[in-house]
Amino acid sequence: MISTVTVKLGKKTHKLKVSIRAQVRLEKDLGKEMGDILEQLFRGEGGVSLVVQVWAACLNDGAGVELEEAMDVLDAIGGANAGSSYMTEALQSAFPFLNPDETAAEDEAEEAGNATV
Repeated sequence: MISTVTVKLGKKTHKLKVSIRAQVRLEKDLGKEMGDILEQLFRGEGGVSLVVQVWAACLNDGAGVELEEAMDVLDAIGGANAGSSYMTEALQSAFPFLNPDETAAEDEAEEAGNATV
């Protein structure tokens, strides 16, 4: 199950979710597969425009909003960089392999199971 990340700004609460709907919207809008979009996002390629597009697709609990609304939310947070912790949490919910703590624990467990005496 893909969890929702809550973003509270004053009295307003926004819900951020990397739903299947959001992923399909991003792939259609950007003309790329989700894996390529993630790589571009994590490498810092695509700039603020890419960040805004990802937020627009994921806001409203993954149903999406217009780009202008996403820009307003990011402005209220303090900019694209200030919003990165929320988006990281949302992305890790949709793609657990992006969570370094879980990946490290799985790798350690696998290595322990493959240990030779």
